Formats: sequence, structure tokens, C-alpha cells
Amino acid sequence: MSSRPPHPPTRPAPRDVSRRAFLAAIAAGTATIGLAGCTVISGGAVAADQQGIRLSKDPAPGRDHVIELYNIWGGTLGNAWVLLGELYEKSQSHTGVRVTYAPLSGNTQIRLQTAIAAGTPPDLAFCTPEEYPQFAGYGVVTKLDGYMAKAGLGEADYAPAVWKQMTATDGIYAHPILVDVNFPLFWNKKVFAAAGLDPETPPKTIDELDRFSDKILQKDGRRITRIGTIPWDYYGFSNSMFTLGFAFGGKFMSEDNQVATPDDDNIVQGLQWMCDYAKKVGGASQLAVTAPSQTLPSIASGNVGMAPMTTTDSANVYKQGDASKVELGAALFPYAEGLGTPGSATWLGGYDLFIPKESKEHDAAWDFLQFATTSDEGTQANFTNGTLLPGYTKSPVLQEFREDPTVAIYREGLLSARNIRPTIPVASTYATALDVAVSSAIYGKTTPERAMKSVAAQVNSALDEFRKEHP
Repeated sequence: MSSRPPHPPTRPAPRDVSRRAFLAAIAAGTATIGLAGCTVISGGAVAADQQGIRLSKDPAPGRDHVIELYNIWGGTLGNAWVLLGELYEKSQSHTGVRVTYAPLSGNTQIRLQTAIAAGTPPDLAFCTPEEYPQFAGYGVVTKLDGYMAKAGLGEADYAPAVWKQMTATDGIYAHPILVDVNFPLFWNKKVFAAAGLDPETPPKTIDELDRFSDKILQKDGRRITRIGTIPWDYYGFSNSMFTLGFAFGGKFMSEDNQVATPDDDNIVQGLQWMCDYAKKVGGASQLAVTAPSQTLPSIASGNVGMAPMTTTDSANVYKQGDASKVELGAALFPYAEGLGTPGSATWLGGYDLFIPKESKEHDAAWDFLQFATTSDEGTQANFTNGTLLPGYTKSPVLQEFREDPTVAIYREGLLSARNIRPTIPVASTYATALDVAVSSAIYGKTTPERAMKSVAAQVNSALDEFRKEHP
């Protein structure tokens, strides 16, 4: 066992107005540390006592420092963090790692919220890239700029869109631990062949996506029994809108990241296309393409021609899909000619690690964070145990992604992506407003233009309120 120099002792910051503001925000329901309808990562919920799966661990004994990590996942992803904690402990002799299972309650990290408000947070916790600006605004997150500089980490070490996420505020407050490439388009070659399409040729443009879908569509009366794609169901209405908005060349925020622009003409055109598609196939309520008992993504039913998928979901279809029904191909998501560009539909999400400001072991927490996110051993372990794609481009994991045809498309998306979901203090408001507005437009309750103007008004009002409270 190697031993790195022990860390100097660190102390929690004084309990100041920032923590009181955060406590007040929790009471008012305006601080939300959780998914907020934004994430598309799934680890597969598995009971903590299931054989072989561990979601918590005690720290190794006899260490000078102990750090605590709140683990929000069940299943294989939750277990991956236990394994990573053990691997880190084997790599050095000064720090033990306690992994505490702190699952979400609905879409919110209640245990983490409560711990931060009480001034007794863990040393490390998860958030999405869209959430950290809110935490930074409340003053409850430790800046990482100094640690990054000492480690020699900078823009050249990260994929362009990842760096854009990390630097969207006045400093770096969180570090990517897994990157969610949203979304490659998977197509079912068997459905293509049955519809008379070339099973080796995916659509490159939205027009081609339309034409291919026309050939794939089958109905039994009004019921849709086979469909080309389901553009309002790309992991929820908001994620669908981000994907199609970017495909049509839209911008969801102003260049200075100060004004929400969901009413951008190109985004409205993207939503109009989704609405026209829904109307053309007979309505979103007429879908009958999967059995109620199906647990795999809809493309595995053999009744959906094309669908986006996360790394976890695509891996499950590759491993568990019925070979008589599904044979996958993968490509970058199509773009709207004249508006978007090849690859413009791809955007990044995922999860970050951050160090709460009032935690006790900042230096030791950073050492673990750096091990998990930038070391060969840490990134390799996360890939092996959880199929996690790092944002750090020097990780050997990216070479493994390149060589594995089932995941190579995610590496391509990571390196080519230029778009990110809005990284602002009211990101959850943005996602929720999109969910409601896009749903209303798809089901004919409002027009795309009115829907997006409504979102713009809600989000910009929320931004103004946040800035007044946290100048």
C-alpha cells in the first residue's frame, strides 16, 4: 500500500448567513437538491440487502482522516461507489471512506438538504451540472479552483461541452463524475428491414427521420402498433425538447447565460415538428407499442424503429434484448438541415461531485474526488463497475469506449458535443416549465409559440427573483 503525504487538518466554515438562507429556502420549498426532472441516469433500484449489492460501507480502520460520501443510487451504480471507496483506501494509507446510502425521496435529496441546513453535511455529495449554480448562490459549496490549479487541471483536460458546464459560473464548484451523452439515436435493424428500409443506414437529418418513420408506421384502427420514433418521449418532455431544440439549431440561453430563450424561433420550430409528428401518427395518446410487463426500453419491443438511449439502457438492451426482435445500430442524432448542424442535437448532462462548504475534510475529500474523476484507476473502476463515462479526456476509459462498438457512439458524442442543458440557479424551474408546456403543446392544448413564451416568462421571472435574493 502506498502512502501519500497526509492532508493538513481542515475545519468547517462558520455558520453564516449563507447557511441560514439555504435553510430558509428549504422551508419555502425553493431549494431542491435532487433530480428536478433533469437527469436520465438510472442505476436500477435494487434492495440494499440483495446478494452481492452493497450501497453503504464503513471506513477502513486506523486512518488519520475519514470522509463521508452520500450515495444516492441503488443497484449496480450504488454498488460501484462502495467498490470505488475500497479501491481508494487500498491506494493510500491516510484516509478512510464512509459511504452512506442516502436515496432520493421522490426527486429530492432530503437527507443531504437536512444535513447542509444543520451544518453537518457529508464531505462529498452528488449534484447534476445544472444544480450547482443554485448551491453556489446559497454559499453552501466549496470552490474547487485552487485545487484544480494545484493539480494542473484545466480546459485542455476536458471535453469542450464538459468544460463549458464546469465554468458556467464565477468559479468551479463541482467536478463531473459521470457524463451523460444525450442522446445517440439507436435504430432497430429488424424493424428497418421489415419496413423495407436499408437496415445499415440510419437517418442523418430530421427530414430523413420523418420519411423513415412514415415507412415504419403501422396502425390497427386508431391504435399505433408500430412507430418510427416517439419524439415526445425522449426521457421526458423537457429532455425531448432539449434534444429537438438543439437539433433545430436553437439556443436555450443567451450568449451571456443571463436570459432564458426557450422562445427562440428555432426551438419553436423544433416543438412544432414534434406536434406535427404526433398529429400525423394519430395522436400521442394512441400508442400501443409495448406490453405493460416490459421493463426494457421501448425499442426492445420490436415495435419502435428508432429511439435515444443512455449507456445503461443501451447496455441492457444489448445484453437482455430478444435477438429475434431487436438488433441495434447507433449514430449521432439527426439534425434539421439549414438550422442545425451534424451533431448539434447532442447535449451533455450527467452527475458531478461537490464538497459542501461546512464539511470537515476538504483536502481529503478533494483527494478522493480527484482519484475518482481523473486517475486511471478510479475512472477505470467506475467504467468497469458502472459503465460511467468520464468527462476527463485523458482517461484510458475513452479508448475502451472507442474499441467497444456497443458504446463507441457515446465517446463520439462526448468529444463532438457543444451544447449543454442550461446551467443556471433555477434549472429545475426551467425543466419543470418545459415538461408542462411541451406536454400541453403535444396534446393540442396550446400552440408551440405560446408554450415556449410561457416557459420564457416563468424562467426569467424565477431568475430575477433569485438574483434579488442573492445579489
